[in-house]
Amino acid sequence: MKSEPNRQVRAIGSISCQSRRLVGVIAAAVLTACGGSDKAAAGPPTQQEVVVTGCNGTVTYVEAEGAFANGTPWSMRRPTGWNGLLINDLDYVPAKDGARSCYWLQRGYALSGTGRNPQRNFNYDPDREQQELISVIDMFNARYGKPTKVIQYGHSGGGFVALNFAERYPEKVDGVVVGCAHEPVPLMNMMLDGWFVLKTLIASELQVVGFSDLASVADQSAKWRAALTLAQQSQEGRARIALAAAVGQWPVWSNATRAQPDPFDLGALQSAVFDTVLLNAAQPGGQSRFMFEHAGTSPAVRQLSWNAGIDYSQLLARAEPAVGRLVLSLYSTNGLNLQADLATLRDATRVQAEPAASAFWNGPGRTVHGTPKIPTLRMHTTGDNVVPPNIIDSYVQKMQANGGDVSLYRTTIVDRAGHCTFEPSESAAAIETVLTRINTGVWPDVSPAGMNARAKALIPASVPAFVPYEPARANRPQNNPAGGL
Repeated sequence: MKSEPNRQVRAIGSISCQSRRLVGVIAAAVLTACGGSDKAAAGPPTQQEVVVTGCNGTVTYVEAEGAFANGTPWSMRRPTGWNGLLINDLDYVPAKDGARSCYWLQRGYALSGTGRNPQRNFNYDPDREQQELISVIDMFNARYGKPTKVIQYGHSGGGFVALNFAERYPEKVDGVVVGCAHEPVPLMNMMLDGWFVLKTLIASELQVVGFSDLASVADQSAKWRAALTLAQQSQEGRARIALAAAVGQWPVWSNATRAQPDPFDLGALQSAVFDTVLLNAAQPGGQSRFMFEHAGTSPAVRQLSWNAGIDYSQLLARAEPAVGRLVLSLYSTNGLNLQADLATLRDATRVQAEPAASAFWNGPGRTVHGTPKIPTLRMHTTGDNVVPPNIIDSYVQKMQANGGDVSLYRTTIVDRAGHCTFEPSESAAAIETVLTRINTGVWPDVSPAGMNARAKALIPASVPAFVPYEPARANRPQNNPAGGL
């Protein structure tokens, strides 16, 4: 249960700044009027502050919050015993009173960031999100003084933003922690591959791309759940569900209410695969497909995905071994014709990416190229059905193609179901790992044992779950239909 912060006003000067709701370009002027500056200060400006006791009475801090002109909320907190370090996060606002944020405040870290724009489903633009986060850092500098170090932290879309910070803004942040990051085009193609199998072989009348109306997503979701549940009752349907997960590189296990299946127990494995597919049916075509198809305030669908020229027999041959074995077994032992299904997929009408969508998504800040310029730690969970962990290899392939500096990049994996389900100790260990690399120029031990020991030392009561994990080679790392990385 979250405690209600206790606020006290510390009056300094004649300007009352107890309540700040700074909007858009007015923010810098109001900060200056309240004792700040439009440039980074050498130390905290002298001004009236609201002193807050929060996190169940364990920490005191000063804070400011507001919204940009487009409605994106922002917030920042500087603890009383600030250690000079700032953690910036796309999703800080909704998480600011959570256990992870409280831990960092207690450790002396200042925190800042934004929340998701309330119209994000219709105006998504990761480049704009990056500019807003830079503005928040600048406002923090003006209000509280320039931090000694800044780390950009993020989950999902926030992880994608962090990857972009590593490539584009090394002068703004010193390192990044990239949690369960999507890459919009590779992710939507991974999702399309699995959904294309399901649509072609199970429910051709249902929709997986081209959502013109957000309300239609929920309608299609309900129909897909019914179709998949019915398919699961037949041998043919179970085989085709497994085939979809195999070519889409979707994780076998993603249901936190079930134990991980034995990879050689085919019944348990197929049941787990069905759980993943049914979870994905919450948003047919891939999580947030509507948002991606309407990014940049496009009123009409701009299709970013394609599967023209994709050979699904090749994707099956490259499937994760346990899932590949499952597919072959379900088809062969039940007398089903795998080659006939693959031929049906080969001959089915394919999805084409629209040039306008490709142009948008290949713009600055909307894709990444594997060229980090500052220490970058990638985190993921093994059972992430929303952003499958194999997407990590998409970035590795980009690094290989574009000469990325591998000395700046490390990965670490948590064995847990779900999307971005990191425990506070695991996030804490990730931050400390990046800080060590920043301060010493050498990565500390990032093996599972090393990360678990670090997390346990930081929060002794925790049970961190870093594990060995080697993602399979990503099938769809490309940023555009021409094959660009």
